[in-house]
Amino acid sequence: MKNILLTMTGLLSLAGLPTPGQTQDLVLTLPVSGRVMEADKKMEGCKVIIFKGNEILGEQVTDRSGRFGMELGLQEEFAIEFRKEGYLPKRVLVDTRGNLPKDLVDIAPIDMAMTMLPASKYDGADTDELDFPFAIIRYDRGAKAFVQDHEYTADMMRTNGALLLMSGRAGKR
Repeated sequence: MKNILLTMTGLLSLAGLPTPGQTQDLVLTLPVSGRVMEADKKMEGCKVIIFKGNEILGEQVTDRSGRFGMELGLQEEFAIEFRKEGYLPKRVLVDTRGNLPKDLVDIAPIDMAMTMLPASKYDGADTDELDFPFAIIRYDRGAKAFVQDHEYTADMMRTNGALLLMSGRAGKR
């Protein structure tokens, strides 16, 4: 019986799990989930790619209801890119490097609603400005949560509106 206990303790240790008498360090992650849409239609088959720098960490495809989900590590910067044929790619920057409280034991999840933009609506417009992230998410000590920078997003929405206007004018020529 003693050999079985030692073997189990050895396996737990190799797996990185706490062994009897050890405490496990709390490893926090930022849960991110959401839904991808076009207007009010759920978008199945949208590719969701997670980057750390220029390195792809993972990718997934939205399900029938347009849903996706992931866990992001702390003290890193990530880009989440949404791609689907016939649509402009969209990006969200998630910066988890913030000055997080030392006593943080739980992180509220982020729930995103991503609306894809049909590329055909931008014919004749230079969409290079839309290569920047549509949103930036950072930790806000006042809110005690990761939140979207609403001012930045509003600026990107104004840029998007201007490009749609330019596209409309280009189509009338």
